Parts: sequence; C-alpha cells; structure tokens
Amino acid sequence: MLQIEGCVRAPAKLNLILRVVGRRDDGYHLLDSLVVPISLFDELRIVLEESPGAEPLVRIRSGSPGVPIDDSNLAHRAAVQLLRRIGRSARVQIDLVKRIPIGSGLGGGSSDAAAVLLALNDCLGRPLGCTELARLGLTFGADVPFFVYGTPARVRGIGEIVEAIHLPAAIHAVVCGDGFHLPTASVYARVPDSLTKQEPDTRIRDFVAGRTRLENVLVNDLELIAAEIHPPILALKARLVALGAAAALMTGSGSALFGVWPDAAKAGAAARKLRAEGWWADAVEALADSPALASGWWAVAKR
Repeated sequence: MLQIEGCVRAPAKLNLILRVVGRRDDGYHLLDSLVVPISLFDELRIVLEESPGAEPLVRIRSGSPGVPIDDSNLAHRAAVQLLRRIGRSARVQIDLVKRIPIGSGLGGGSSDAAAVLLALNDCLGRPLGCTELARLGLTFGADVPFFVYGTPARVRGIGEIVEAIHLPAAIHAVVCGDGFHLPTASVYARVPDSLTKQEPDTRIRDFVAGRTRLENVLVNDLELIAAEIHPPILALKARLVALGAAAALMTGSGSALFGVWPDAAKAGAAARKLRAEGWWADAVEALADSPALASGWWAVAKR
C-alpha cells in the first residue's frame, strides 16, 4: 500500500484594510480588503494511504483545546472534498497543532483547509491548478481562496477575487488578544445597510504604489461593530498605541488585533510586555508567500 506523509505549516493572516462595499441578494457581504499572510502558524502532519474502491476516510487529531475533530473542521472538509473532486479513494490522518487562536479573525481554520488542499493536491501529482483549488475552497470558507494563492493580495467579492500584490516595504507587527471567540456570523449580522453602500477603497492602490505609509491606511469597517459585542477590543487597541505602535487595528471580524512597529526588535519588546500583562501576543512579520505553497514537504513509502 502506498503511504504519503509529511508536515506543512499554515499561516495566519492580517486584514490591513477591510471595507464592506455591498451585499448580495443572498445576504453575503461584499468586501474590498488588503490581506497578508503572517509568520504565525498552525502545523499539520498529514498521512495519506491510498485505499482503492473505498469512500475517503478522514480523521483529525489534535491536543489543542477547542479544535473540532469531526467534519465541522474545515481541514476535514478540504480533504474529503478534494479526494471526491479528483476521484481518488484514500485514508487521511491529520494531526493538527493549533497555534492560531480560534475565533480571532486570523483565518486559522481557512488556512488549515487551504494547506490540506495544497498538500494533498501536491503529493497526488497536482491534478488541480490553483484556480480550481480556490474555487473548491470557496465552497466551505471565504478566506480559503486567499490562502490557496498564499501571497499578499487584494481580496474582493465574497473572497473569490484574489489579486496578488507586492508589498512596498516589510511589515513588522504584534498580533494579540484576550482569547475571546467572536463568531464571524454574529459580527456580520450587525452590519447596517448604510455601511454596504461605500465605493471601493482607493487607499489600497496608494499603499501598494508606495505613495503612503501603512499606518495611514489601516481601516476595518467591522471593528466598532465587533467592539459592541466585545468592548475589550478598543481597550487593547489603545494599549498597543500606548506601547508605541504606529497604528493598531482589529483583523477580520475579530477579536484579535495587531499593531505595526518600525522593526522586529521593537515589535518583539512590545509582545513581551503584553504577555507579561496577561494577553496572548506574538511578534510577526508579513510573508511574501505561504510555506504551504512549497513542494517536496512529503515523503513516499510502500507498506
């Protein structure tokens, strides 16, 4: 029996800009967002054993608190849907070390799913291209297409339009929070109709072109809405600025925040202070691409 196994890292993301620009007839909100992968990772050990003639069997194991191990886990859905899409029968074991906080707006579940799509597709000979993987991923997570492409990008629509961009400068940040799980649906349910009539944000082009600094463009239309549900968001934002951040912002639909610093050393010092105060905090940097895009992470053995 053919066995393929290896480990892959799935990065978190930051929304540097998140504007709500419309709503579809089916209720889904349309976004215009500038998103970057960052150096905070979940780790997945994946073992695939081909099992001809059988339905795909996927199992998730994790010692990390709060991680679902059934088919509600997006990594589970990704493995099943990919195998069905390409018509391959296999058993898949996924051991997940969760370092990206759940319900934080950092995209950990979607990143795990994209990592599984990329990894299994790679070790099975790449039967699907990135466009097909992104379309498949969109069926179970709006952030999955971004993580499939794995580079800094402008993301529009409901997550299906991903335009890769080149960052004009390095980004050093501290991402932090109090561990509060803020469900995405509860935040979007409070978005007023008046917020969905904005025009696309021109600040994305200005920042990418190097015409303005990052701290001048940070905006998240969901921040005040999320803070109505969980007020400590604004207190932590103020604390980041007090510690020297050039600017601070909530990412995604929350509840995590980030502050930007001019260099890694100052970001690291701020993260240590926040941890000493009882917050979870990590110093991170924006990535040019996700490690999940790399080939050769896996090894093949016959059993």
